[in-house]
Amino acid sequence: MAWEKFIQVILPLHLEWEPYYELEDARVGERVKVEFAHREYIGVVSKVGVKPEVEKVLEARRTELPPVGPQEIAFWRQLADYYLCGVGEVFKAAYPTVLRQGKPRKVPELSGRLPDGSALSPFTETAMQAILEGFKRKKTVLLQGSGKTELYLELARRTLSQGKSVLFLVPEIALARQLETRISALFPDLLTYDSSQTTGTRRAIAQVVRDNPATLVLGTRSALFLPYHKLGLIIVDQEHDPSFKQDSPTPRYNARESAILLAAVHGANVLLGSATPSLESLYNTETGLFTRVQLPQNFSAEVQLVNTSAESRKKGMSGSFSFKLIAAMKTVLDSGGKVLLLCRGKAAIPECEEELRALFPGSAIELTTPAGAKLCGEYPLIGILQADGLLGKDDFRADEKALQLLQWLRGRCHRLLIQTREDKHPVFTALAQNGDGLSFLPERRAVGYPPLTRLIHINLRDKSVKRLEYMSALLSRELAFLPTVIGPFAPTQDENAPEQLRCIRLLLPRDRQLLERKKALLTVVSSFEKARKYQRHIVIDVDPL
Repeated sequence: MAWEKFIQVILPLHLEWEPYYELEDARVGERVKVEFAHREYIGVVSKVGVKPEVEKVLEARRTELPPVGPQEIAFWRQLADYYLCGVGEVFKAAYPTVLRQGKPRKVPELSGRLPDGSALSPFTETAMQAILEGFKRKKTVLLQGSGKTELYLELARRTLSQGKSVLFLVPEIALARQLETRISALFPDLLTYDSSQTTGTRRAIAQVVRDNPATLVLGTRSALFLPYHKLGLIIVDQEHDPSFKQDSPTPRYNARESAILLAAVHGANVLLGSATPSLESLYNTETGLFTRVQLPQNFSAEVQLVNTSAESRKKGMSGSFSFKLIAAMKTVLDSGGKVLLLCRGKAAIPECEEELRALFPGSAIELTTPAGAKLCGEYPLIGILQADGLLGKDDFRADEKALQLLQWLRGRCHRLLIQTREDKHPVFTALAQNGDGLSFLPERRAVGYPPLTRLIHINLRDKSVKRLEYMSALLSRELAFLPTVIGPFAPTQDENAPEQLRCIRLLLPRDRQLLERKKALLTVVSSFEKARKYQRHIVIDVDPL
């Protein structure tokens, strides 16, 4: 054939096409060294035996780097389609610059030893059977409740014993470190993977995964891009956690949705776990897309609401602290117990510390923020100062996030005392009723927001405010063919940011036309950038948090 020596290559760049090169006997997945726009890159052969659509074709050169598997490339294309970005941008995320070249450190060998099957309680065995039944029906399973880790590890053992790999995702590096010791005691071949590790360590782990069909990987969202070739199970623990969402750079993916896409490529099972699931996952169980398996919830802690407005009128406050909270803290501290207090943010901690030194000199009272609360241990008393700060007015997900946090904290203490000016707020009502995110579904349905629809943000950044306002208004008009277009508007941002920001919010129905609308959206934005010479100013964020 005339075109046998011509190939197409995926480059780690934002491109709408895959450039052509010449290389004899090339194979799909082979990593090659090429020149593009007078710069040298390592790329991945995506097609062979193709007819070039350009006049001049440069030669590609072979490398000693291990090839990329077909399932990896298929996953990249799935992510690119879902998150409306280029496959090259996904390749760049999967193989960062530091990982594209060089040899790995010494690759560790696996022992192949697995723990014996655990003796599950009759109740846990019945949860287990419900999970397996969901897998048989090819459905993602949502495991809701407390005490999930025992089930995770038993499912991992069963999958590994079948000669298949397991990916155990957690939202943050600190959580991976907490689990690593416990899991490695049972699974000596555990591989832990995250962005804090050295380049050599990550390359070595990637090589182990590439060479072995049955591996157990504990990692954060970047572990999705390891070169699996026989993946049997993906566990996404704390699936509701916003840390699973990549904010920057592109692709702005959510590890939860991405795990489902990766599992589909491999024919693997997906288990999402949370004591306080996301409304998106709960809604998917309501519509039959997911199967929900419920475990007992540890919501036995006493919850006490203190209306700070009423206490102020009765002179029942001392600075930031109500007399009721002070009394509760004194009781716990006098008995030798520990107290955890949540402040609205880092800026408020010094003020709270000063007040605490006056109230309880010498006492060890821990202070944290809502962001740091997910790593807290167990306490007799947890107090929340200025809880109204959790009830954000500009974030339609604020109530859901607040309820998740409060339910989480309720499971970590004997008594949860909440200071608020809005003790009748729906979040506190749902908390008192042991509710979950479904409590807020009627409100979302009324306004047409996720999970009833798909949310996409078109973010425009520019140093020139005048040009930014003009371009964002123009693009908004060009997107008017879509069902719901809101904006452009100026979202909250850092006052010291070098560029101004405008956002166009799109709400797309979850119907059969969703994929076509997303493709049309991408076409319009790409054409707009070229016609207006406005490249590098626009970012598409699918499913923003």
